[in-house]
Amino acid sequence: MKMIKIVSSFMLILAFASCSSDSGGSSSDEASMSVNGTNVVLSSPIVQRGEDTFVMTADLPNDESLQIEFNKYGNLGEFSYWQEFEVFKTYEHYKSNYFTFNLISVNENTRRVKVSFSGTLYADENDLNSDTRQVSGTFDLPYLVTTPLLNGLGLKCKIGSNDWYETSFWDNGFGNIDRKFISDDENQIIMKFVDEDISTGTYTFTTSSMNKMQLAKFNTTTLSYTEYNTTGTVTVTSNSFPLFGIRVIEGTFSLTATNPSNSADVIQVTNGSFKTNF
Repeated sequence: MKMIKIVSSFMLILAFASCSSDSGGSSSDEASMSVNGTNVVLSSPIVQRGEDTFVMTADLPNDESLQIEFNKYGNLGEFSYWQEFEVFKTYEHYKSNYFTFNLISVNENTRRVKVSFSGTLYADENDLNSDTRQVSGTFDLPYLVTTPLLNGLGLKCKIGSNDWYETSFWDNGFGNIDRKFISDDENQIIMKFVDEDISTGTYTFTTSSMNKMQLAKFNTTTLSYTEYNTTGTVTVTSNSFPLFGIRVIEGTFSLTATNPSNSADVIQVTNGSFKTNF
């Protein structure tokens, strides 16, 4: 799981590092943070934007650092705080339930972004009982605009009446595709294909199908996802290699999801689209 997430983040970093950018600086720049109630100095804070994704980085005393990934819709991707030989992160699942992140404003004319945050970071992002750090802070900074190596990556859809945007994903296994897309809420979109060589075309599916999309929801009591039974269609519109060694699959989908424990809990997922790299 972690290998795939690292590869995905590495591709994003390459995109930011390899492209030219512009910024709009201001004397009103602000960046502050506290760790376990103690104020720390943030030096050299930088915000970069690639399409809809922002990444804020800053240095702290004693070779510490932080990185905050989020999108223009206000969804937190990940908050990482490096302290000596440890890295503390937001809990992997249903982040908005365990961490408060507020995208206060994005000014695309002056290229500025303002954010506030507070909550708990964990030494193990999948273990709520691991060592923690309490952080809070805010920043109001200009951002650099960059062009990613691969444009338009991501998955989005409408879950019920709400627009939903993926912030990260991981894969379970190799060979066949079993990809889990998450945002900062309780929802998860699952992509399951027989293999990466899947042909273009439209696939009608049920829960037992080999090629399908599914909805799952995170349960804060069991700390696990409940996979909903689904029926729907997924259309693979493109399967190509736009960069050497990087496969990109694009398509659209819609589905009806039913809670396996409550047949009255039915959710429509519509206007789904994806462009994802392997």
